Amino acid sequence: MSLNKMLCALGKFDIPIIQMQPPFVVDLLDSNIALVGSAMSGKTTFVKTLVNLLHKQYNETQEQVFILDFGGALTEYKDYPLVSAYFDNSNEEYVKRVFKILDNVLKENIKELNGKNFRDADTQPLHTTFIIDNLNAFIDEPRYTAYHEKLAKLCRDGLSKGITVVITAADTKGIVSYLGGFKQKIAFELPPDKYGEVFTTGKVGLIGNNPGHGFANVTVKPDGVTGTFRMNLPYEVQCTLPYKPENAEGSADTEDTFKAKVQKKYDSRSVKKYQTFPKELTREEYETLCRQSPPKDIPDGAVSVGLDYVDFNPVTVDFEKSNVIAIYGKKEFGKTNLLNLLLDGFISKKRDARVILFDDGRNQLKPIYDSISGKTDTILINKHAEIPLSYKDGSSATKKLSPIQQFYKYLNENHLTLSKSFLAETYGLKGALARDLDSKIPDYSGEATPFTVFVIQSKSVYINDLEKKQFIEKILSQMLDDAEERGYLFIFSDIQKINEAETNSAFKNAVNIAFLLDNIAEFAGERGQKTLFGDMDVKSLKEDYARCERGDGYFYDAEADNLHKLKFIKY
Repeated sequence: MSLNKMLCALGKFDIPIIQMQPPFVVDLLDSNIALVGSAMSGKTTFVKTLVNLLHKQYNETQEQVFILDFGGALTEYKDYPLVSAYFDNSNEEYVKRVFKILDNVLKENIKELNGKNFRDADTQPLHTTFIIDNLNAFIDEPRYTAYHEKLAKLCRDGLSKGITVVITAADTKGIVSYLGGFKQKIAFELPPDKYGEVFTTGKVGLIGNNPGHGFANVTVKPDGVTGTFRMNLPYEVQCTLPYKPENAEGSADTEDTFKAKVQKKYDSRSVKKYQTFPKELTREEYETLCRQSPPKDIPDGAVSVGLDYVDFNPVTVDFEKSNVIAIYGKKEFGKTNLLNLLLDGFISKKRDARVILFDDGRNQLKPIYDSISGKTDTILINKHAEIPLSYKDGSSATKKLSPIQQFYKYLNENHLTLSKSFLAETYGLKGALARDLDSKIPDYSGEATPFTVFVIQSKSVYINDLEKKQFIEKILSQMLDDAEERGYLFIFSDIQKINEAETNSAFKNAVNIAFLLDNIAEFAGERGQKTLFGDMDVKSLKEDYARCERGDGYFYDAEADNLHKLKFIKY
Protein backbone atom coordinates (compact mmCIF):
# COMPACT_ATOMS: atom_id res chain seq x y z
CA MET A 1 0.00 0.00 0.00
CA SER A 2 1.41 3.39 -0.99
CA LEU A 3 1.91 6.16 1.55
CA ASN A 4 0.28 9.54 0.95
CA LYS A 5 1.08 10.77 4.47
CA MET A 6 3.66 9.92 7.13
CA LEU A 7 2.26 11.52 10.29
CA CYS A 8 4.41 11.54 13.40
CA ALA A 9 3.01 12.91 16.69
CA LEU A 10 6.01 14.39 18.47
CA GLY A 11 4.46 16.32 21.36
CA LYS A 12 1.72 18.82 22.19
CA PHE A 13 1.07 22.40 21.12
CA ASP A 14 -0.35 25.14 23.33
CA ILE A 15 -2.48 27.35 21.06
CA PRO A 16 -4.22 29.94 23.28
CA ILE A 17 -6.31 31.47 20.49
CA ILE A 18 -8.37 28.27 20.17
CA GLN A 19 -7.88 27.31 23.82
CA MET A 20 -6.57 23.87 22.86
CA GLN A 21 -3.48 21.76 23.27
CA PRO A 22 -3.58 19.64 20.11
CA PRO A 23 -0.90 17.10 19.21
CA PHE A 24 2.25 18.41 17.54
CA VAL A 25 2.17 16.40 14.30
CA VAL A 26 4.59 16.49 11.37
CA ASP A 27 3.95 14.90 7.97
CA LEU A 28 7.33 13.62 6.78
CA LEU A 29 6.08 13.58 3.18
CA ASP A 30 5.28 17.28 3.42
CA SER A 31 8.01 18.78 5.62
CA ASN A 32 11.71 18.66 6.27
CA ILE A 33 12.40 19.32 9.97
CA ALA A 34 14.88 21.81 11.43
CA LEU A 35 15.41 21.97 15.20
CA VAL A 36 17.62 24.72 16.66
CA GLY A 37 18.36 24.82 20.36
CA SER A 38 21.06 25.50 22.90
CA ALA A 39 23.09 22.74 24.52
CA MET A 40 21.10 20.34 26.72
CA SER A 41 17.78 21.75 25.46
CA GLY A 42 16.44 18.43 24.17
CA LYS A 43 17.54 18.24 20.53
CA THR A 44 18.92 14.71 20.63
CA THR A 45 15.95 13.55 22.71
CA PHE A 46 13.66 14.87 19.97
CA VAL A 47 15.57 12.86 17.33
CA LYS A 48 15.30 9.71 19.44
CA THR A 49 11.55 10.18 19.73
CA LEU A 50 11.26 10.53 15.96
CA VAL A 51 13.36 7.41 15.25
CA ASN A 52 11.36 5.41 17.79
CA LEU A 53 8.08 6.49 16.16
CA LEU A 54 9.31 5.44 12.74
CA HIS A 55 10.08 1.98 14.12
CA LYS A 56 6.63 1.76 15.73
CA GLN A 57 4.58 3.00 12.78
CA TYR A 58 6.43 1.64 9.74
CA ASN A 59 8.48 -1.35 8.65
CA GLU A 60 11.51 -2.27 6.57
CA THR A 61 9.48 -2.26 3.32
CA GLN A 62 8.40 1.36 3.86
CA GLU A 63 11.14 3.29 5.63
CA GLN A 64 14.92 3.56 6.00
CA VAL A 65 16.89 5.98 8.19
CA PHE A 66 20.36 7.44 7.64
CA ILE A 67 22.04 9.11 10.64
CA LEU A 68 25.06 11.41 10.46
CA ASP A 69 25.92 11.95 14.11
CA PHE A 70 28.22 14.86 14.91
CA GLY A 71 27.02 14.95 18.50
CA GLY A 72 27.93 11.36 19.34
CA ALA A 73 24.70 10.70 21.25
CA LEU A 74 22.83 8.50 18.75
CA THR A 75 25.19 5.53 18.57
CA GLU A 76 22.58 3.28 20.24
CA TYR A 77 20.58 3.35 17.00
CA LYS A 78 23.39 1.92 14.87
CA ASP A 79 21.89 -1.59 14.86
CA TYR A 80 18.19 -0.68 14.82
CA PRO A 81 16.25 -2.42 12.02
CA LEU A 82 15.29 0.71 10.06
CA VAL A 83 18.67 2.44 10.43
CA SER A 84 20.38 1.78 7.14
CA ALA A 85 23.53 3.69 8.09
CA TYR A 86 24.87 5.28 11.23
CA PHE A 87 28.03 7.32 10.67
CA ASP A 88 29.88 9.57 13.08
CA ASN A 89 32.73 11.89 12.05
CA SER A 90 35.56 9.61 13.23
CA ASN A 91 36.43 8.86 9.60
CA GLU A 92 36.07 11.65 7.07
CA GLU A 93 35.19 9.15 4.35
CA TYR A 94 31.94 8.21 6.12
CA VAL A 95 30.68 11.79 5.97
CA LYS A 96 31.38 11.94 2.26
CA ARG A 97 30.04 8.44 1.79
CA VAL A 98 26.56 9.18 3.18
CA PHE A 99 26.08 12.00 0.67
CA LYS A 100 27.22 9.74 -2.16
CA ILE A 101 24.72 7.07 -1.09
CA LEU A 102 21.85 9.57 -0.77
CA ASP A 103 22.68 11.15 -4.11
CA ASN A 104 22.28 7.67 -5.63
CA VAL A 105 19.02 7.15 -3.71
CA LEU A 106 17.68 10.43 -5.08
CA LYS A 107 18.62 9.51 -8.66
CA GLU A 108 17.08 6.05 -8.34
CA ASN A 109 13.88 7.46 -6.80
CA ILE A 110 13.50 10.03 -9.58
CA LYS A 111 13.85 7.26 -12.14
CA GLU A 112 11.39 4.93 -10.37
CA LEU A 113 8.77 7.64 -9.75
CA ASN A 114 8.89 8.60 -13.45
CA GLY A 115 7.90 12.25 -13.01
CA LYS A 116 5.43 11.75 -10.13
CA ASN A 117 5.76 13.02 -6.57
CA PHE A 118 6.38 10.34 -3.97
CA ARG A 119 3.02 10.69 -2.24
CA ASP A 120 1.10 10.51 -5.54
CA ALA A 121 2.79 7.38 -6.92
CA ASP A 122 1.05 4.01 -6.90
CA THR A 123 4.42 2.24 -6.66
CA GLN A 124 6.84 3.89 -4.27
CA PRO A 125 10.50 3.32 -3.49
CA LEU A 126 11.54 3.02 0.13
CA HIS A 127 11.06 6.33 1.98
CA THR A 128 14.29 7.75 3.41
CA THR A 129 14.74 9.93 6.50
CA PHE A 130 18.17 11.59 6.66
CA ILE A 131 19.14 12.90 10.10
CA ILE A 132 22.11 15.20 10.79
CA ASP A 133 22.60 15.76 14.51
CA ASN A 134 24.65 18.93 15.15
CA LEU A 135 24.67 20.53 11.71
CA ASN A 136 26.93 23.34 12.97
CA ALA A 137 29.84 20.90 13.28
CA PHE A 138 29.31 19.86 9.66
CA ILE A 139 29.06 23.47 8.44
CA ASP A 140 32.12 24.66 10.38
CA GLU A 141 34.46 21.91 9.13
CA PRO A 142 36.33 23.22 6.03
CA ARG A 143 36.88 19.73 4.57
CA TYR A 144 33.10 19.32 4.16
CA THR A 145 32.53 22.56 2.25
CA ALA A 146 32.07 20.67 -1.01
CA TYR A 147 29.07 18.89 0.52
CA HIS A 148 27.14 22.00 1.51
CA GLU A 149 25.55 22.22 -1.93
CA LYS A 150 24.74 18.49 -1.88
CA LEU A 151 22.88 18.98 1.39
CA ALA A 152 21.07 21.99 -0.06
CA LYS A 153 20.04 19.86 -3.05
CA LEU A 154 18.63 17.15 -0.78
CA CYS A 155 16.70 19.77 1.20
CA ARG A 156 15.39 21.30 -2.01
CA ASP A 157 14.67 18.27 -4.19
CA GLY A 158 14.48 15.28 -1.86
CA LEU A 159 11.11 15.77 -0.19
CA SER A 160 8.98 15.29 -3.31
CA LYS A 161 11.03 12.21 -4.21
CA GLY A 162 10.81 10.40 -0.89
CA ILE A 163 13.74 11.81 1.11
CA THR A 164 13.00 13.82 4.26
CA VAL A 165 15.85 15.77 5.88
CA VAL A 166 15.96 16.30 9.66
CA ILE A 167 18.64 18.55 11.16
CA THR A 168 19.51 19.76 14.63
CA ALA A 169 21.75 22.73 15.35
CA ALA A 170 22.93 24.60 18.42
CA ASP A 171 23.00 27.98 16.66
CA THR A 172 21.59 29.64 13.57
CA LYS A 173 25.07 30.64 12.44
CA GLY A 174 25.75 29.18 9.01
CA ILE A 175 22.40 27.40 8.68
CA VAL A 176 20.00 30.27 7.86
CA SER A 177 20.48 29.73 4.12
CA TYR A 178 19.22 26.14 4.54
CA LEU A 179 16.11 27.00 6.55
CA GLY A 180 14.13 27.93 3.46
CA GLY A 181 14.04 24.22 2.62
CA PHE A 182 12.53 23.31 6.01
CA LYS A 183 8.78 23.78 6.31
CA GLN A 184 8.74 22.48 9.89
CA LYS A 185 10.87 24.56 12.26
CA ILE A 186 11.36 24.04 15.99
CA ALA A 187 13.33 26.16 18.46
CA PHE A 188 14.36 25.27 22.01
CA GLU A 189 15.79 27.87 24.43
CA LEU A 190 17.38 30.50 22.16
CA PRO A 191 18.23 34.21 22.54
CA PRO A 192 15.42 36.49 21.23
CA ASP A 193 17.29 37.49 18.04
CA LYS A 194 17.89 33.84 17.15
CA TYR A 195 14.16 33.05 17.30
CA GLY A 196 13.65 35.68 14.64
CA GLU A 197 16.15 33.93 12.36
CA VAL A 198 14.32 30.61 12.76
CA PHE A 199 10.77 31.93 12.39
CA THR A 200 10.50 34.61 9.72
CA THR A 201 6.78 35.14 10.44
CA GLY A 202 5.24 35.53 13.88
CA LYS A 203 6.86 36.51 17.16
CA VAL A 204 7.70 34.35 20.13
CA GLY A 205 8.51 35.18 23.70
CA LEU A 206 11.28 33.87 25.90
CA ILE A 207 10.98 30.38 27.31
CA GLY A 208 12.55 28.98 30.44
CA ASN A 209 15.16 26.29 30.77
CA ASN A 210 12.87 23.32 30.24
CA PRO A 211 14.35 20.65 27.95
CA GLY A 212 12.03 19.70 25.09
CA HIS A 213 9.99 22.86 25.58
CA GLY A 214 10.07 25.59 22.93
CA PHE A 215 8.28 26.80 19.83
CA ALA A 216 7.22 25.19 16.57
CA ASN A 217 5.15 26.30 13.62
CA VAL A 218 2.00 24.35 12.74
CA THR A 219 2.34 22.45 9.46
CA VAL A 220 -0.44 19.85 9.90
CA LYS A 221 -3.89 21.12 10.86
CA PRO A 222 -4.92 19.46 14.12
CA ASP A 223 -7.97 17.20 14.12
CA GLY A 224 -11.08 18.49 15.87
CA VAL A 225 -10.11 22.18 15.82
CA THR A 226 -13.31 24.26 15.93
CA GLY A 227 -11.78 27.72 16.08
CA THR A 228 -9.55 29.39 13.55
CA PHE A 229 -5.89 30.26 13.82
CA ARG A 230 -3.08 31.07 11.41
CA MET A 231 -1.16 28.03 10.19
CA ASN A 232 2.64 28.16 10.00
CA LEU A 233 2.93 30.60 12.89
CA PRO A 234 5.04 29.42 15.84
CA TYR A 235 3.30 28.29 19.02
CA GLU A 236 4.57 26.85 22.26
CA VAL A 237 5.29 23.15 22.08
CA GLN A 238 6.32 20.43 24.52
CA CYS A 239 7.93 17.47 22.82
CA THR A 240 7.41 13.88 23.90
CA LEU A 241 10.15 11.88 25.59
CA PRO A 242 11.29 8.78 23.67
CA TYR A 243 10.90 6.58 26.75
CA LYS A 244 9.12 6.61 30.08
CA PRO A 245 11.47 7.00 33.05
CA GLU A 246 12.11 3.65 34.74
CA ASN A 247 9.95 4.19 37.84
CA ALA A 248 7.28 6.45 36.32
CA GLU A 249 3.65 5.37 36.03
CA GLY A 250 1.75 5.07 32.77
CA SER A 251 1.59 2.81 29.74
CA ALA A 252 4.53 4.32 27.82
CA ASP A 253 7.54 2.11 27.14
CA THR A 254 10.77 2.21 29.06
CA GLU A 255 13.93 1.93 26.97
CA ASP A 256 14.18 -1.80 27.69
CA THR A 257 10.55 -2.60 26.89
CA PHE A 258 10.73 -0.54 23.69
CA LYS A 259 13.82 -2.42 22.48
CA ALA A 260 12.11 -5.73 23.27
CA LYS A 261 9.06 -4.73 21.21
CA VAL A 262 11.25 -3.64 18.29
CA GLN A 263 13.11 -6.96 18.39
CA LYS A 264 9.83 -8.88 18.41
CA LYS A 265 8.27 -6.81 15.61
CA TYR A 266 11.20 -7.09 13.19
CA ASP A 267 12.44 -10.57 14.15
CA SER A 268 15.89 -10.09 12.55
CA ARG A 269 14.46 -8.34 9.46
CA SER A 270 15.96 -4.99 8.55
CA VAL A 271 16.66 -2.58 5.73
CA LYS A 272 19.89 -2.86 3.78
CA LYS A 273 22.75 -2.00 6.13
CA TYR A 274 25.73 0.19 5.23
CA GLN A 275 28.51 -0.93 7.53
CA THR A 276 31.60 0.78 8.91
CA PHE A 277 35.10 -0.64 8.80
CA PRO A 278 37.21 -1.75 11.73
CA LYS A 279 40.61 -0.07 12.02
CA GLU A 280 42.17 -3.03 10.20
CA LEU A 281 40.20 -5.23 7.80
CA THR A 282 41.40 -8.70 8.72
CA ARG A 283 40.38 -11.72 6.66
CA GLU A 284 37.93 -12.68 9.42
CA GLU A 285 36.38 -9.17 9.47
CA TYR A 286 36.15 -9.28 5.68
CA GLU A 287 34.20 -12.54 5.79
CA THR A 288 31.90 -11.18 8.51
CA LEU A 289 31.11 -7.99 6.57
CA CYS A 290 30.51 -9.99 3.39
CA ARG A 291 27.92 -12.08 5.23
CA GLN A 292 26.19 -8.93 6.42
CA SER A 293 26.19 -7.43 2.89
CA PRO A 294 25.98 -10.47 0.57
CA PRO A 295 28.22 -9.81 -2.46
CA LYS A 296 27.27 -10.06 -6.08
CA ASP A 297 28.51 -13.08 -8.00
CA ILE A 298 32.31 -13.23 -8.08
CA PRO A 299 33.89 -14.94 -11.11
CA ASP A 300 35.75 -18.18 -10.39
CA GLY A 301 39.06 -16.66 -11.51
CA ALA A 302 38.70 -13.49 -9.42
CA VAL A 303 40.59 -12.64 -6.24
CA SER A 304 39.18 -10.28 -3.59
CA VAL A 305 41.54 -7.64 -2.20
CA GLY A 306 39.11 -5.61 -0.06
CA LEU A 307 35.69 -3.97 0.23
CA ASP A 308 34.53 -0.76 -1.41
CA TYR A 309 33.57 2.13 0.86
CA VAL A 310 30.03 2.68 -0.46
CA ASP A 311 28.30 -0.70 -0.67
CA PHE A 312 30.92 -2.90 1.04
CA ASN A 313 30.98 -5.07 -2.07
CA PRO A 314 34.17 -7.10 -2.62
CA VAL A 315 36.71 -5.43 -4.91
CA THR A 316 38.09 -8.18 -7.11
CA VAL A 317 40.68 -8.73 -9.80
CA ASP A 318 39.82 -11.28 -12.48
CA PHE A 319 43.14 -12.64 -13.72
CA GLU A 320 41.45 -14.18 -16.74
CA LYS A 321 40.49 -10.73 -18.03
CA SER A 322 43.16 -8.40 -16.62
CA ASN A 323 46.66 -8.83 -18.04
CA VAL A 324 48.38 -5.70 -16.68
CA ILE A 325 47.96 -4.48 -13.10
CA ALA A 326 49.66 -1.27 -11.96
CA ILE A 327 50.25 -0.40 -8.30
CA TYR A 328 51.01 3.22 -7.36
CA GLY A 329 51.49 4.56 -3.86
CA LYS A 330 53.53 5.97 -1.03
CA LYS A 331 56.25 4.06 0.74
CA GLU A 332 54.97 2.14 3.77
CA PHE A 333 51.36 2.64 2.62
CA GLY A 334 50.51 -0.99 1.84
CA LYS A 335 51.86 -1.82 -1.63
CA THR A 336 53.58 -5.00 -0.40
CA ASN A 337 50.42 -6.01 1.47
CA LEU A 338 48.43 -5.66 -1.78
CA LEU A 339 51.02 -7.60 -3.78
CA ASN A 340 50.86 -10.42 -1.23
CA LEU A 341 47.06 -10.48 -1.52
CA LEU A 342 47.20 -10.66 -5.31
CA LEU A 343 49.84 -13.37 -5.46
CA ASP A 344 48.38 -15.45 -2.66
CA GLY A 345 44.94 -15.30 -4.30
CA PHE A 346 46.35 -16.07 -7.71
CA ILE A 347 48.38 -19.07 -6.55
CA SER A 348 45.31 -20.48 -4.78
CA LYS A 349 43.46 -20.35 -8.13
CA LYS A 350 46.32 -21.64 -10.32
CA ARG A 351 48.56 -24.10 -8.51
CA ASP A 352 50.56 -24.92 -11.62
CA ALA A 353 51.49 -21.31 -12.41
CA ARG A 354 54.96 -19.80 -12.56
CA VAL A 355 55.89 -16.49 -10.87
CA ILE A 356 58.82 -14.35 -12.04
CA LEU A 357 59.87 -11.77 -9.45
CA PHE A 358 61.99 -9.07 -11.09
CA ASP A 359 63.61 -6.77 -8.51
CA ASP A 360 66.40 -4.24 -9.08
CA GLY A 361 68.76 -4.80 -6.19
CA ARG A 362 66.62 -3.28 -3.44
CA ASN A 363 65.74 -6.87 -2.51
CA GLN A 364 62.16 -5.96 -1.62
CA LEU A 365 60.70 -9.08 -3.25
CA LYS A 366 62.90 -11.56 -1.40
CA PRO A 367 60.41 -12.08 1.49
CA ILE A 368 57.65 -12.77 -1.05
CA TYR A 369 59.91 -15.26 -2.84
CA ASP A 370 60.59 -17.03 0.45
CA SER A 371 56.85 -17.13 1.15
CA ILE A 372 55.62 -18.53 -2.19
CA SER A 373 58.52 -20.51 -3.62
CA GLY A 374 57.30 -23.65 -1.88
CA LYS A 375 53.79 -23.23 -3.27
CA THR A 376 54.48 -22.72 -6.96
CA ASP A 377 57.32 -22.52 -9.48
CA THR A 378 59.05 -19.22 -8.64
CA ILE A 379 62.10 -17.43 -10.08
CA LEU A 380 63.70 -14.43 -8.33
CA ILE A 381 65.84 -12.01 -10.36
CA ASN A 382 67.16 -9.42 -7.96
CA LYS A 383 70.96 -8.91 -8.20
CA HIS A 384 74.00 -9.09 -10.42
CA ALA A 385 75.02 -12.70 -10.83
CA GLU A 386 77.33 -15.01 -12.79
CA ILE A 387 75.01 -16.61 -15.32
CA PRO A 388 75.84 -19.59 -17.61
CA LEU A 389 75.26 -18.84 -21.31
CA SER A 390 74.56 -21.57 -23.87
CA TYR A 391 75.01 -20.67 -27.54
CA LYS A 392 73.32 -22.10 -30.63
CA ASP A 393 76.62 -23.56 -31.90
CA GLY A 394 76.96 -25.71 -28.76
CA SER A 395 79.58 -23.55 -27.01
CA SER A 396 79.02 -22.00 -23.60
CA ALA A 397 80.34 -19.28 -21.33
CA THR A 398 79.71 -17.59 -18.00
CA LYS A 399 79.06 -13.86 -17.70
CA LYS A 400 78.08 -11.51 -14.91
CA LEU A 401 74.70 -10.03 -15.85
CA SER A 402 72.66 -7.23 -14.34
CA PRO A 403 69.08 -8.03 -13.20
CA ILE A 404 67.58 -6.51 -16.34
CA GLN A 405 69.97 -8.48 -18.59
CA GLN A 406 68.97 -11.67 -16.78
CA PHE A 407 65.34 -10.74 -17.28
CA TYR A 408 65.75 -10.20 -21.02
CA LYS A 409 67.71 -13.47 -21.34
CA TYR A 410 64.86 -15.33 -19.62
CA LEU A 411 62.25 -13.75 -21.89
CA ASN A 412 64.25 -14.50 -25.05
CA GLU A 413 64.71 -18.18 -24.22
CA ASN A 414 61.25 -18.88 -22.76
CA HIS A 415 58.64 -16.54 -24.23
CA LEU A 416 59.60 -14.67 -27.42
CA THR A 417 62.62 -14.11 -29.69
CA LEU A 418 64.19 -10.70 -29.10
CA SER A 419 66.40 -8.68 -31.44
CA LYS A 420 69.89 -10.22 -31.69
CA SER A 421 71.57 -6.81 -31.81
CA PHE A 422 69.67 -5.80 -28.69
CA LEU A 423 70.88 -8.95 -26.87
CA ALA A 424 74.50 -8.75 -28.09
CA GLU A 425 75.94 -7.31 -24.86
CA THR A 426 73.90 -9.66 -22.68
CA TYR A 427 75.43 -12.65 -24.45
CA GLY A 428 78.95 -11.14 -24.46
CA LEU A 429 78.93 -10.50 -28.20
CA LYS A 430 78.95 -6.73 -28.36
CA GLY A 431 80.47 -5.58 -31.66
CA ALA A 432 80.03 -8.96 -33.37
CA LEU A 433 78.73 -9.17 -36.96
CA ALA A 434 75.02 -9.75 -37.50
CA ARG A 435 75.61 -13.25 -38.93
CA ASP A 436 77.65 -14.18 -35.88
CA LEU A 437 74.94 -12.91 -33.56
CA ASP A 438 72.36 -14.93 -35.46
CA SER A 439 74.45 -18.09 -35.28
CA LYS A 440 75.31 -17.75 -31.60
CA ILE A 441 72.36 -16.19 -29.69
CA PRO A 442 69.56 -18.69 -28.95
CA ASP A 443 65.99 -18.14 -30.08
CA TYR A 444 62.79 -18.84 -28.17
CA SER A 445 62.36 -22.61 -28.28
CA GLY A 446 58.61 -22.46 -28.88
CA GLU A 447 57.90 -24.79 -25.98
CA ALA A 448 54.71 -24.14 -24.02
CA THR A 449 55.15 -22.50 -20.62
CA PRO A 450 52.73 -22.51 -17.67
CA PHE A 451 50.56 -19.47 -16.92
CA THR A 452 53.19 -16.93 -15.88
CA VAL A 453 52.93 -13.94 -13.55
CA PHE A 454 55.62 -11.30 -14.01
CA VAL A 455 56.04 -9.07 -10.95
CA ILE A 456 58.02 -6.01 -12.06
CA GLN A 457 59.47 -4.10 -9.13
CA SER A 458 62.47 -2.61 -10.87
CA LYS A 459 63.15 1.08 -11.39
CA SER A 460 65.21 0.19 -14.45
CA VAL A 461 62.23 -0.41 -16.74
CA TYR A 462 61.06 3.22 -16.32
CA ILE A 463 64.40 4.90 -17.15
CA ASN A 464 64.65 6.81 -20.44
CA ASP A 465 67.42 4.60 -21.83
CA LEU A 466 67.34 2.46 -24.98
CA GLU A 467 68.01 -0.79 -23.14
CA LYS A 468 65.73 0.01 -20.19
CA LYS A 469 62.65 1.31 -22.00
CA GLN A 470 62.72 -1.56 -24.51
CA PHE A 471 60.51 -3.64 -22.23
CA ILE A 472 57.56 -1.21 -22.02
CA GLU A 473 57.68 0.13 -25.57
CA LYS A 474 58.22 -3.13 -27.47
CA ILE A 475 58.40 -6.34 -25.48
CA LEU A 476 55.31 -5.77 -23.31
CA SER A 477 53.07 -4.99 -26.28
CA GLN A 478 54.28 -8.12 -28.12
CA MET A 479 53.59 -10.33 -25.13
CA LEU A 480 50.16 -8.81 -24.55
CA ASP A 481 49.15 -9.80 -28.08
CA ASP A 482 49.53 -13.42 -26.96
CA ALA A 483 48.59 -12.94 -23.30
CA GLU A 484 45.18 -14.61 -23.43
CA GLU A 485 46.38 -17.59 -25.46
CA ARG A 486 49.72 -18.08 -23.69
CA GLY A 487 48.62 -17.04 -20.19
CA TYR A 488 50.48 -13.92 -19.04
CA LEU A 489 49.86 -11.55 -16.15
CA PHE A 490 52.04 -8.49 -15.46
CA ILE A 491 52.00 -6.77 -12.06
CA PHE A 492 53.96 -3.51 -11.91
CA SER A 493 54.25 -3.28 -8.16
CA ASP A 494 56.17 -0.05 -7.50
CA ILE A 495 55.73 2.28 -10.46
CA GLN A 496 58.16 5.13 -10.92
CA LYS A 497 57.73 8.33 -12.88
CA ILE A 498 58.05 7.84 -16.66
CA ASN A 499 59.39 11.02 -18.25
CA GLU A 500 59.55 9.94 -21.87
CA ALA A 501 56.13 10.68 -23.44
CA GLU A 502 56.03 7.76 -25.86
CA THR A 503 57.00 5.24 -23.18
CA ASN A 504 54.48 6.72 -20.74
CA SER A 505 51.70 6.56 -23.32
CA ALA A 506 52.52 2.93 -24.14
CA PHE A 507 52.43 2.01 -20.48
CA LYS A 508 49.11 3.77 -19.76
CA ASN A 509 47.50 2.09 -22.78
CA ALA A 510 48.62 -1.33 -21.57
CA VAL A 511 47.19 -1.08 -18.03
CA ASN A 512 43.84 -2.79 -17.33
CA ILE A 513 43.67 -2.33 -13.56
CA ALA A 514 45.38 0.34 -11.47
CA PHE A 515 45.62 0.56 -7.69
CA LEU A 516 46.57 3.73 -5.84
CA LEU A 517 47.59 3.71 -2.18
CA ASP A 518 47.69 7.46 -1.62
CA ASN A 519 45.37 10.46 -1.38
CA ILE A 520 43.95 10.53 -4.88
CA ALA A 521 43.28 14.26 -5.34
CA GLU A 522 46.80 15.19 -4.27
CA PHE A 523 48.33 12.40 -6.34
CA ALA A 524 46.37 13.26 -9.49
CA GLY A 525 47.14 16.96 -9.16
CA GLU A 526 50.81 16.73 -8.20
CA ARG A 527 52.85 13.52 -8.14
CA GLY A 528 50.78 11.47 -10.56
CA GLN A 529 49.97 13.85 -13.39
CA LYS A 530 51.44 11.52 -16.03
CA THR A 531 49.66 8.43 -14.69
CA LEU A 532 46.16 7.14 -15.42
CA PHE A 533 44.96 9.13 -12.39
CA GLY A 534 46.44 12.36 -13.75
CA ASP A 535 43.68 12.55 -16.37
CA MET A 536 40.99 12.77 -13.69
CA ASP A 537 39.36 16.02 -12.53
CA VAL A 538 41.11 17.05 -9.31
CA LYS A 539 38.23 19.24 -8.11
CA SER A 540 35.76 16.36 -8.39
CA LEU A 541 38.16 13.99 -6.65
CA LYS A 542 38.48 16.40 -3.70
CA GLU A 543 34.70 16.61 -3.46
CA ASP A 544 34.07 12.89 -3.75
CA TYR A 545 36.86 11.33 -1.68
CA ALA A 546 38.35 11.98 1.73
CA ARG A 547 41.98 11.53 2.67
CA CYS A 548 43.10 7.92 3.04
CA GLU A 549 43.38 6.21 6.36
CA ARG A 550 46.03 3.50 6.64
CA GLY A 551 44.76 0.46 4.76
CA ASP A 552 42.71 2.56 2.31
CA GLY A 553 43.29 2.93 -1.40
CA TYR A 554 41.71 3.12 -4.83
CA PHE A 555 40.82 0.59 -7.50
CA TYR A 556 40.54 1.85 -11.08
CA ASP A 557 39.23 -0.29 -13.93
CA ALA A 558 40.79 1.53 -16.88
CA GLU A 559 38.69 -0.18 -19.52
CA ALA A 560 35.37 0.51 -17.76
CA ASP A 561 36.59 3.91 -16.46
CA ASN A 562 35.32 2.85 -13.03
CA LEU A 563 36.87 4.15 -9.79
CA HIS A 564 36.26 2.78 -6.27
CA LYS A 565 37.71 3.67 -2.91
CA LEU A 566 38.30 0.58 -0.81
CA LYS A 567 39.64 -0.79 2.43
CA PHE A 568 42.25 -3.47 1.72
CA ILE A 569 42.31 -6.78 3.52
CA LYS A 570 45.30 -6.97 5.86
CA TYR A 571 47.38 -9.88 4.61
